[in-house]
Parts: sequence; C-alpha cells; structure tokens
Amino acid sequence: MTFELRKIKGLTIIELLIVLTLISLILLIVIPKIKVNDYELLAQSKKLCNDIRNIRILQMSEGGVYRILLHEKSYRVLKGTIQIKKVDLKENYKLIYSKQEIMFKSNGAPTYGGTTIRLLDLKTNRYCEITIVPASGRILMADTIY
Repeated sequence: MTFELRKIKGLTIIELLIVLTLISLILLIVIPKIKVNDYELLAQSKKLCNDIRNIRILQMSEGGVYRILLHEKSYRVLKGTIQIKKVDLKENYKLIYSKQEIMFKSNGAPTYGGTTIRLLDLKTNRYCEITIVPASGRILMADTIY
C-alpha cells in the first residue's frame, strides 16, 4: 500500500497568525518612538515659553533687569548680570531667532519689539514657534508642530 503525498501550496491558519503577530509587534515598537520626538519638541518649547513668561511677570512685578539670552544650542535667564538659569537644548535641537536678547519693560511690552522664536528638530526638520507680540508683550505658543 503506497500513499501519495500531495504538494500543498498556501498558508495554514497558524502560519498566518504568526506572521500577523510579528507585524503587529514591530508596529508596536516603532509607532511610540515617532510620538516621543514630537513630545520632546513640545516639552522643550513649553519650557522656553514659560521662562519667557516668567521674566515678563518678574519685570512687571519686581522691576530690575530680567532678560533671556538666546544661543543656538542653549539659552540663559539673567537678572542683571547674574545668571539665574541656563538651559541646554537636546543635541538634535536648534533655536532660530531674529533677536538674541529678550527683555520687557515695566508695562510688559517687549523692549526691542516683538519677535518669533523657532525651536527646530534637526532630525525631522519639524519646529515649534513662540511669538512675542510687539505692542502688548503677550507670549503665544501654539501646540502645533510644523
């Protein structure tokens, strides 16, 4: 008695489930990493925005000379010549600005007029914008990444 073995072409259900499981595991690992970059960019931008708002409030309430000096990879918060805080940006971020110094008058208006500051992620070329309105001194930041 001889049996003939048929050549079966196609996938079984188990093989199909294994392939789908592997694809879903790969996607579960990759997708959160994409969102982490956006989160870090927003977090750094909000930190700078809050520091600008703080020096504006301090200038209006206490007086003195509060200012922020912007550099490409960092910024410093100063009271007169005394450094209050220095923030170094992460390695793949860069500040783009038209005015290096941010100061406010006692009424809250910017000393040197309004400006827009961009925090750029060099890996993805995405950025966040912080705008200082010229007349009022309001500091605006959209939660949008461009």
